[in-house]
Amino acid sequence: MADNSIVRLGATLILAAAYATSAQAADYSVGGMLGTQGVGVTAAKRTDWSLVDEDQLQLRFTFGGIDVDDVDDLELSGTKYKADFRTGTLTGGVDWYPFSGKYVDNIFFSGGLVYFDHDIKGTTKSGQSFNVGGAHVSSSDNVRLDAEIDQSSWAPYLSLGWGNRIRSESGLSFQAEFGVMAPLSDPDVKLSARDPGGVLSTSNLERERRDIEDDLGGAQGFLSVAVTYQF
Repeated sequence: MADNSIVRLGATLILAAAYATSAQAADYSVGGMLGTQGVGVTAAKRTDWSLVDEDQLQLRFTFGGIDVDDVDDLELSGTKYKADFRTGTLTGGVDWYPFSGKYVDNIFFSGGLVYFDHDIKGTTKSGQSFNVGGAHVSSSDNVRLDAEIDQSSWAPYLSLGWGNRIRSESGLSFQAEFGVMAPLSDPDVKLSARDPGGVLSTSNLERERRDIEDDLGGAQGFLSVAVTYQF
């Protein structure tokens, strides 16, 4: 995995953004975030760009990651796994606050690019019946699937959010965001079976592998919240 490289790159970009803002005496914010992409840090800079009267455009960089072992009920292609999950994510984009009225001036639309690195290693949970590439497996068959998934990709994203419109005065701010990203490359999926009764064929496993690949290679939703301090 490239977690260490992503950490170094994320920290470098965020520090560079903060330094550039400080040097130009422009308003900016830094803070912590929590979401489906993990725990991380975020930095934003207010720009002089404008699309409509009294709007605001920000440049924002976010780095997040998570490393969790023994995740219960991780679902892959409709089957529950117990898995270890690790991910690192770096996001760069533009936030547009088009409204100027009270309360609605914090609504923003965002677009940009995400680079992420996901690593999943899991085994199907015991005591469940499930389908594998068109073949039905019952709990009494004692079949276990082992999955290893690695996906590193760029992904354009679009999102909608509220909060962190940078004001002229310093202070704390809150931000919430949800959106969707579309990976540009498919995951690398390896799937094997412990099948003492010979219930599954090679074609069943290959079909199931492709189903997992298709599920993870499609559009993915994300959600995050952040607390920031504006300078």
